[in-house]
Parts: sequence; C-alpha cells; structure tokens
Amino acid sequence: MLSDVARALRRIESGLLVALLLAMIGVAVYQVVARNLFGTGLTWGDGMVRVALLWVTMIGAMAAGPDGHIRVDVVGRFASERIARRLARVTNLFTAMLCFALAWYSVTLIAWDYADGTPGFGPVPAWVCELVIPVASSVMGLRYLIASLRRRRADAETQP
Repeated sequence: MLSDVARALRRIESGLLVALLLAMIGVAVYQVVARNLFGTGLTWGDGMVRVALLWVTMIGAMAAGPDGHIRVDVVGRFASERIARRLARVTNLFTAMLCFALAWYSVTLIAWDYADGTPGFGPVPAWVCELVIPVASSVMGLRYLIASLRRRRADAETQP
C-alpha cells in the first residue's frame, strides 16, 4: 500500500518535471525566435522561464531524495561500517533540519510578498510562484527524516 503511494507520487513528480521543462523550453525558444525574427516576444515570457526554473529545481531536488543527492563522503569511506552508518544517520537528520528551516523561512517570504502584492509574471503574483519552496523543502525534510529513522532502526536490529 505505502509503496503504491510512493510510486504514484514519483510519477506525479516526474510528470510535473517533464511538463515544466517542456513549457520552459518552449517559451524560451519562442522568445528567441519572436525577438530575432519579428522584434517582439511575450512580455511575461522571461519571468515565466525564471519561475519554471525555480520549480524544476525544487521539484527535481525533491524527487532526488536522500539517495539521489551529491554527497561529500570522505569520512564515511575510511570509517568502519558501523561509524559510517551512524554518520549517515546524523547527516540525514541534519539535512532534514535544514530543509525544515528553509520551509519555515520561505513561508515568511511568501507572507511578505503576499502582503506587499509583489508581482510575479503576467497576472501571477510572486507568492504563488514561490509556493513550491516550502512544499518541496518540507517533502525533502520528511524524506531525510524518514531515511535517518530507517537507518536508526536498521542499526538497532543489527546490534547484538
């Protein structure tokens, strides 16, 4: 049951990434062609591409999960297996805390942009464009927290 939900969420993430990337590339290509051939373009096109880049970045980071991100693992390579597992658990927990902090402070940013009526692109306000930050950061934080707890449970099961 839980693996079916996880699989469905991965498909949604992948679909969003593909759709956003295609939209971003399509608008960017249109902007280049329209400006060079016709001297015009979409007034909101550049802003939309910047926002789509933010969304692709955040959703891509969210989809990568704890095992898909780049790690500098110098200590873990030379440590014993037990110490390496504990270090991975601590690293995952620390990363979860950073992700939750990013989510928390991004909500403040969104509240400020909402109160100020900061424009995003076209008719879309900035706070709507920024909603991906706390959502993706929270999901990443949960995934890292779960990874840390799984490692802890696995460590507890392997100890005599």
